Amino acid sequence: MRVSAAVRTAAAVPEAVRWAAGRLALLVGREVFVVGRRLALPTAQRASRLLGSRAIRAASFADFRQRLPDTARWALDGVDDAADLWQAEARWWDRLEWDGAELLRGSRMGSAPVMGAVAVLSVDAWRVHGALELAAQGGRPTEVFAAPG
Repeated sequence: MRVSAAVRTAAAVPEAVRWAAGRLALLVGREVFVVGRRLALPTAQRASRLLGSRAIRAASFADFRQRLPDTARWALDGVDDAADLWQAEARWWDRLEWDGAELLRGSRMGSAPVMGAVAVLSVDAWRVHGALELAAQGGRPTEVFAAPG
């Protein structure tokens, strides 16, 4: 479902291709190289539309990262081990927030301000989700909020 959402987003909103491809690279990287679960064939085929079939067929995380197109590779910059994908995910959210804020600046006509608002509100929703999860666990330490950003 998340793979389909990323592919549909990239197709419908060309300006969001980097966000969608980066997010998909994080999702596939975690699923395959952290959880150890191979993608089902239809899912792999869908993911290859944004990430390329060579990346989807990669046997190691290093190969996966290297084979990603530029539109997705940026999200994994600085991550040498799949166990550190959580840091890349935090940076992806930072990037989404920064890009969204940039799109909101100025008084342009068109879709840019709408995309910016959606991006910034998505980051806010992610933070609220994290805060609710933390509260549900009894309010233990806030490492997740101290992550890059």
